[in-house]
Formats: sequence, C-alpha cells, structure tokens
Amino acid sequence: MKSNINSSRCITIVGPSQTGKTSLMESILHVCKQIPNKGKIGDNNTLSDHLSEEQELKMSISMGISNAQFMDEDYTFIDCPGSNEFINEFLQAIRISDLSIVVIEPIKEKILSLVPYFFYLNKMNIPHILFINKVDNLNFEIKDLLGTIQEYSPKPLVIRQIPIREGDKIIGAADVIHERAYTYEKEKPSQIVKIPEQLTSAREEIREKLLETLADFDDALMEKILEDVPTSTEEIYEHLKKDIASNSIVEVLTGSAENETGIRRLLKTIRHDCPIYKKTVERNGLKINKDTACVQIFKTNFVPHKGKQSIARVWSGELQEGNTLQDSIRLQNLFSLQGKEFVKISKAKAGDIIGLSRIESINTGDLISDEDKEIKKDNDILIPPQPIYSKAIITIKREDDVKLSESLKEIIATDSSYAIERNTITQQLLLWGQGEIHLRIALNKLKNNYNVETKEEKINFAFNETIQGSVSDHTTTHKKQSGGAGQYARVVVDVKPLPRGEFFKFENKIVGGVIPKTYIPSVEKGCKECMQKGPLGFPVTDIQVTLKDGKTHDVDSNSNSFHIAGIKVLRETLENCKPVLLEPYHKVRFLVPSKNINNIYTLVTSKRGMIKENLQKDGWVGYEVLEAEIPGCELFNLIIEVKSLTEGLGSFEHEFERMQIVQSKELSDSLISKFSSKEKVE
Repeated sequence: MKSNINSSRCITIVGPSQTGKTSLMESILHVCKQIPNKGKIGDNNTLSDHLSEEQELKMSISMGISNAQFMDEDYTFIDCPGSNEFINEFLQAIRISDLSIVVIEPIKEKILSLVPYFFYLNKMNIPHILFINKVDNLNFEIKDLLGTIQEYSPKPLVIRQIPIREGDKIIGAADVIHERAYTYEKEKPSQIVKIPEQLTSAREEIREKLLETLADFDDALMEKILEDVPTSTEEIYEHLKKDIASNSIVEVLTGSAENETGIRRLLKTIRHDCPIYKKTVERNGLKINKDTACVQIFKTNFVPHKGKQSIARVWSGELQEGNTLQDSIRLQNLFSLQGKEFVKISKAKAGDIIGLSRIESINTGDLISDEDKEIKKDNDILIPPQPIYSKAIITIKREDDVKLSESLKEIIATDSSYAIERNTITQQLLLWGQGEIHLRIALNKLKNNYNVETKEEKINFAFNETIQGSVSDHTTTHKKQSGGAGQYARVVVDVKPLPRGEFFKFENKIVGGVIPKTYIPSVEKGCKECMQKGPLGFPVTDIQVTLKDGKTHDVDSNSNSFHIAGIKVLRETLENCKPVLLEPYHKVRFLVPSKNINNIYTLVTSKRGMIKENLQKDGWVGYEVLEAEIPGCELFNLIIEVKSLTEGLGSFEHEFERMQIVQSKELSDSLISKFSSKEKVE
C-alpha cells in the first residue's frame, strides 16, 4: 500500500565503530534494488566506503550517501562514520535528517559507546530508532539487553520484535504488535509463521509494557488501559508514529545486516514512522516560504578533476537544471547521489538530497533561497568539536608552500573540525585535528588529491620567559666610529618584573633634555625588539624598563644609535634579573566513562597537572567530567593517551588559563630540551 507521502525522506545510519552500519547500508540498498549485489568492506566494494583512505583503513571516514526507493517512496540514506575522530560528519548529517537509525551489537560491554549518540540526537531532538544488528550473536534474553541499554538512554525504549531462538541460533522474530512471527531466510523476504508457544507469555508482557509506555504520552490511551478497553493494532501504530516523530520514545528492532534479515521489517517501520521533511524544517527553526525554492548546504567536497561539489537538501519549492537562485547562483548541474557517483538529474523536489557542482560562492551551512537577496548562514548549526591533536608540517618542495596553504583551506572547507595555525613565535605550521587517523587522512589528501608532499617535524613549543629580579642604574654605551659621522648613545635604566599579564611598560624619567625627546621612542623600540628573544631563548614578557639618564654626542648621536642602545641595555640587564621560564597552563575538561575516571586522575598527575573538580554531565549517563589544569606543552599527544585509557571513548576540550613560572631550573632545562629546539642566548 502506497502512503500519501510524495516527498523524499532522509535517514542517517549512525552508531559506534564496527557495529555494521556500512553493511546495513549495503543490505538496505540491495533490498531496495538500488544495487544488484551487496558489497563487502573486506573486498573494498561497498557503495559507502569508496575513498581510498576508507578502503585502506577498512572504516568510514566521511558520509556515504545514496538515494533509493522502497515501496514506491523516495529515500536518501546517509552512512555516518562511527569513529569519534569523525564526529563532525555525524553532526552535519543528523541535523538535516528526518530520522536516525542507531546501530548497535548485542554485546552489553559495548552499550556505553551509545551514550554520545543518544546525547547529540536528543540535544537536537532528532527522532531515532535502535537497530540491534548481528542479532545472530545474541546469547541472552532480549529484555536483559534492553534493560542494559535503557540505563543509558534518556528516552524510553519500546521493543518491536522478540528474537526466536532454535538451539544456539536466532531463526526469526515474533512481532510484539501483530499476532504473528517471521522466520528468516538469508537474503530473502521473511516467512510469516505462528508465534511459538514458548514466546507467548514473554510477548504479552512486552506488549503490555509497550502500551504502558505509549500511554505515558497520551491520557486517552492511559484511560483505555486502566479500564481494560482493548487497543487496536491501528491505534498502536498511530501512537508509535506520533511518539517517534516527537522524539518521545525509541523503537527497537533486530536483524542481521550481513545475512539481510530484519531489513525489510526495518524499512517498513521507517516507511510508516519516519516524519516528513517539513517536520525537520520546523525542528531546525527554519523560516521558509513553501512556495519558494530553498536549499541548504550540509557538506562540501573537493573532488580531483571535478572541483567543488556541494551536497544540499531541498527544503521547499522545486529546482530545475539551469535555474538561477538569488539572481546570481546558477544551477548548471543537478545530481542525485549514489556513493561516489553523481547521477545527473533534470529537477529536484522538496525533501530531496542533491549534489551541486562548481558553485564557488556557497559553503557548508549556507541557506540559499529565491526569497532572499543574500546567502544566509544557519546560526543554530552546531559548533564543530575543538581540534585537540596537532602535527607540525612543512612541504618537501619549497615551491609548494602556496599550494599547501590553498589546499589546506579546501580540506577545512570539507571538514571544519580541522584547523591550521602558524605559530608566530616558532614560525611552524601546525595542522590540528581530532586524532592521529584524522590528521593522517588530511596528509594523504594533500599528497593524493593536491600533489603536495609534506613531512612532519618536531613541534617546538612556544614558551615565554620573564624575570624575578631587578636591576637599577644599569648603564650601556653604544659607540661606533668608522670615518665621518659615527654612532653614539648612552642610556641608564632600571629593569624590574611586572605582575603576570601586563606584558611591558616603558617609563621615561629623563629630565633636563639629556636625551632629546625624539630619541626616546627609539630606546623603547630597541627594548621591545630585544624582548623577542631573552636569555633562555624565548619571548620575554611582564617587565618594566625605566629610562633614567643618558648622554648624546653632538655629531654621532641619532635615532638608530639609541635603538641599538635599547637592544643592548635590555640584553645586558635581563641576564642579571634572574630569568625564569614561563609556561601556559590550560583548563582541561575531560569527558570519560566513569569506570575509567581513576585512569585519568593518574594521567593528569603524570602531566604535572592539578585536579580541580569532578562533575556529572547532563545527558551523559555513565560518564563524568573531570576538570584539571595542565601545562600546555603536555597537551600535544594527550588525546592518544586518553583514548588508550578509556577504550577509545574519552575526549577533552581545553582553553588557556594562565602563564605560570617553572620554579625548578632542572625542570626548566628539561622542558626546553624536550619540547623546544631553542637555544639560550649567549
């Protein structure tokens, strides 16, 4: 039976790594007859994982997108990466989707990895259903597994199927709503059979629980249950549809993507329960005129030999090839997406996911409408995760420096969770990302897509230095005679430390014109120049220089002479002012599973850090936030250690807190040796 829906719906497939999301995508497309044969990750022939890096790593690193039809209705499925290093892909995709399928294995020890997905889906109020994949591996009662998952899900779970076990195998499922069951046949439609007698009581118990959960959101249904009035199958379905659309409940289904069992049941559930695109427009707070064409860019790619490709969702109106939006954005080509293939189409309707080619003026997050004269930004789009892992890179060929800069801009346009930094002190170029694999992908793209070869170098950490002592009445004379007018300047200064964060203060106490006013700024300029590299080899901060006296020569004195004298006088005095190393401390907020919190305590201590506070985080059941202060030089590889200590589930964010003196000379020398190539000024 065809429903009344005539617009395309968008479904994201999300969940932790290794749960079978890409295999589920293959099975869905195969059932929908979108592909003739299912691909396998091991054979590098899946539709989603078409990038060379994905095939090498045997994991998804970007959205895999394909349009499909099921029972004469249009859908777009988006397979999202499961690694938390690529969480930005997940965040970009779910925002424009109508419903998410959260995929999990029936392994209790892995349930904790669902928490980040539940958090973001509920934060953005996105309807989602849970698909227990690899159900063949289920070796305990389904209600026990559901009980464990429910501990971590803020929304109530309602199970739709009870697996039928024969010996040590799962051979089918009993429907909780209908009075029937299904037996699985590998890669074939299930066969309808009677519910096994041994499941009758369990099914009634689960069905009763399902009705009670639905009644929590409908007073009329609650009244019928209390009065023992029978509830029809049609009523139950309507309540399910309503409560899923409002993200009040999470429907749970089971199956096996590899064996293609339970996939048709999953698709029929999506067909019935998935909201239409208009609900997504409302959820995202977009103000759109339904009679005007409007699209939103949610992903940007740069494809070798094809240029910029923008992936968009049509929110209203109809687009046709050759249309012009906002009087300047010409849609020369419209595409339907089938993995890496862009299939040319002549028009697109509201709800569709489309590709747009070579439109340089549009970027991820842009809303483009014929009703507006300018491109709008989606102000509510989630801020990408903070980059927390970096590498210092240089080009192998110096002539590639300009190309490197332009290539990195394009890589960041495709994934905003990257960042680049040119350190003003060390002059190194740092590429920042979410982890080791994330950065490896970027460096591979530079080489393979842009023909820019790079190499890594040791990151030189940008320490500062300051002084703890003072010098009074220090005299420096600069003179140089080389025939004709020479150079001459004498200055007398006091130097003392300033409170942290005041950087530099220059005080002029010259009286009687012993140094003309026109020369005094040159002394200050010379002092600032000297501060760029102090006795320890780092920029100097938080000092005061007081110019008290001096002397000039009628012929040889000039601004340049006093500039050089300013450099010399500070260089001489800093050595005698007890120079000390300054290092930045960062406020670090770890988000880790509670069971691993003691590991992080130990890690913070090993990094010379200080524990500040231990907190719970709303929406993150089973996780804790640990606030600490850690030296900035200890952050570079921190995420690798955090993941190692938390089974890959931990993360952190940080911000600069303060500069702090390194009290021990031995520690200071050790830090300079370990984190910097700077040499002391002799």
